[in-house]
Amino acid sequence: MNDLLSALTANSILLANASSNVANFNTRDYKSIATTITSGSAGGLNVNTSRTTTPGVPIGDSHVSSNVELPQEFCDMIRAQRGFEAALSAISTREDMLDDLMDVLSDTE
Repeated sequence: MNDLLSALTANSILLANASSNVANFNTRDYKSIATTITSGSAGGLNVNTSRTTTPGVPIGDSHVSSNVELPQEFCDMIRAQRGFEAALSAISTREDMLDDLMDVLSDTE
């Protein structure tokens, strides 16, 4: 169950960071947040976030546009949605299996 909760948390962070990047698309000098999700050594997932260093396009007055790439952010949002769906489906299946087990155990008494 901890792995499933870890997956929900990881996808929540991915969605929050992608949303922040989209919201700051037109913010001058904004550096997007990169999010990576990896498998943990003891199960679960690890989430790493960092500011990207890729410069935006110069827009004058010694400023640059944000370096947010909307297609990447939308893909991350879809990836987070699919991750939520997968984790919730696994939680639902787990609950169904436990209900069936409890039914079997109650029938044998």
